[in-house]
Amino acid sequence: MWLERSAPAIADALATKLYARPHTVFRMIGEPACQALARELSRAMRADVPSGQTSALRDALTEMMRALAPKGLGFSALRQLLQALRAVTIDATATAEFGNASHRAVESWLYQGVMLASMQLYAYHEAQMQEQAARLEVNQLESQLDDLKVALDEKTRLLDVIRAVSTPIVPIHDGVLVVPLIGVLDHERATLLTERVLKAIVATTAQVILLDLSGVPVFDAQAAEMLVRTGRAVRLLGAELILVGLSSAIARTIVELDVDLAGITTLSTLQAGLGLALSRRELRIGPIEPSPDR
Repeated sequence: MWLERSAPAIADALATKLYARPHTVFRMIGEPACQALARELSRAMRADVPSGQTSALRDALTEMMRALAPKGLGFSALRQLLQALRAVTIDATATAEFGNASHRAVESWLYQGVMLASMQLYAYHEAQMQEQAARLEVNQLESQLDDLKVALDEKTRLLDVIRAVSTPIVPIHDGVLVVPLIGVLDHERATLLTERVLKAIVATTAQVILLDLSGVPVFDAQAAEMLVRTGRAVRLLGAELILVGLSSAIARTIVELDVDLAGITTLSTLQAGLGLALSRRELRIGPIEPSPDR
């Protein structure tokens, strides 16, 4: 068959044309690589044309895309390759016994090559674009995640500061501490309160702790449980916990929840609690005596 006789000449002529074009991916890969590519396409032609198939062509183009697309193979270079393949093939048939059926078979095979190569190169570039978009999205998500981590760390730090500031412990006299509570008593804040009160008792040898609830807007079962636990812990250190600032709503909630405040004194105002705390220390607040010189 003429393909068997013409195949070496087609491969040599195709390799020469490919390598001869300057500033292309074919010149970049070198003459030996161009020769190997030309031989593979010539082999695919010999395998496919007699049977009217394109499987060998498809495999050859797939391998070419794998090797050359990452190196910069574009549609312009691909068109040059297919035009050169058609030109050298037509030149080879000019001197061979080449009937109409063979001509149609070659033209069909070359047309299929254009379609297959174009689709494969398009699919490669589409995949590359999707991969780049995915990498960009991942980078953006990682950047946003880093920002969120920084914001979360900052928020956590600020919350720690706020909790510390919103739970001050004020010494008003030797052995007497006032703890004004402002805001909602959640689990974390209740735990922090207990820890700070116990540390303050140890550090100051305080004997009376006035816990002012007048700034607590919501009093529920969790807050009541916290008070009971704190009162027990304070008693274990030999001190007394006095609850002051109890509103009618808090008192009603304590009754409704059936909270056992045994061992914890409760008063309605801080003033009353201060007077009781000083009396526990055998002290009292009284008017200042006028100076004898007046």
